[in-house]
Amino acid sequence: MEEISGTYPIPTSVPRYPIAEDAVTIVLLGSDRRPDWQHWNTDAIQYVVVYPRIPSVAVLSIPRDLYVYLPSYNMGRVNLADMYGDVYGFDGGGFGLLNQTLLYNLGITADYYIKVNFQGLKDIVDTVDGIDVPVHCYLEDYWPYPDENGEYHKIALEPGIHHMDGTLALWYSRTRKTTSVFNREERQQQVLEAIWMKAQASYLLEMLPTLYEQYGDTVETNLGWSNILSLGMIASQIEPSQVTMYNIGRQEVTPYVTAQGGFVFLPQWEALASVVDRALLPPAPSRAALASARVEVWDGTGHTDWDLLAADRLYQSGLTPVLGTGNGERFSQTHIQVFGAHAKGTGLSSVQAIFGIPDSQVSYVGANNGNIKLRLILGSDYQVCR
Repeated sequence: MEEISGTYPIPTSVPRYPIAEDAVTIVLLGSDRRPDWQHWNTDAIQYVVVYPRIPSVAVLSIPRDLYVYLPSYNMGRVNLADMYGDVYGFDGGGFGLLNQTLLYNLGITADYYIKVNFQGLKDIVDTVDGIDVPVHCYLEDYWPYPDENGEYHKIALEPGIHHMDGTLALWYSRTRKTTSVFNREERQQQVLEAIWMKAQASYLLEMLPTLYEQYGDTVETNLGWSNILSLGMIASQIEPSQVTMYNIGRQEVTPYVTAQGGFVFLPQWEALASVVDRALLPPAPSRAALASARVEVWDGTGHTDWDLLAADRLYQSGLTPVLGTGNGERFSQTHIQVFGAHAKGTGLSSVQAIFGIPDSQVSYVGANNGNIKLRLILGSDYQVCR
């Protein structure tokens, strides 16, 4: 991406995007605010759209360094809106200014907000006894806490499924020494999804009101009890394939250096609009059909948990993976077996696109295998970090 610099003029406001009447919109904010701080940032901004009747959830990650117009103020990073709104008495406080900022620059607003500080995230993860997070790419950075000698050491995570307590989950959500800010936002979405899946599996959604009271000092929201219970009921019915993650990434922004020397990202309006469009539209019937296409995953890589990482990629793309019983045998090449004489209704093209598998590595078995349409056999050529 080519970098530009200078004084950027205030852009024209974006028209409001239409959204279904029954949709519930929530902005999730991760704040670095401490009790004695007068200024802070919301470095995690995740915009959530819930469709109760379908049901389905879309999560749109908004980069903290997106350089936008803060209504009634000036150009600035979007992660400053919450603080400016509170400190300078904007109508509706921090949430009020953030909502107006999102409306002016992206054409979207949220009905509700949930703001969590560092301690709040750690408490939530620890309350559910930790979370299991699929780590697709090797990650290394300094641990934020010194040892008994006052020294800081690096820690590293290899690809695989990692059980994280609150402290490790916070580190995973915030670090970006060996990755980009866009990768960090994807990891934040992973942590959110892992919390939801653990809570769902542990029936902790029924405890939401109690948890809110317990962590009232670290969680701030305008959701009422009825809203919390209603959303908890919806969340308990959602399958992983019904949750879709969207990101404003490198292709939707241009690097920019402000007159003060700050490194930020300018929105590329047309490219960004297509991402917002996909996040706000209710899932098409084709996605429901895709979820019904079950894909069996065999691991022939020789690496622990890489079949689970592949399954996670399938989930994220709307497919329904099933772990196979053929794991153990080693394969040199990743390939797909199609159960039947043709690919129609199997989700084959989607699986090929997700894993970069050419037609030459696809075979048609012919025999029916119940509700399993495809078998994905991972080989030693499988690129776990894509």
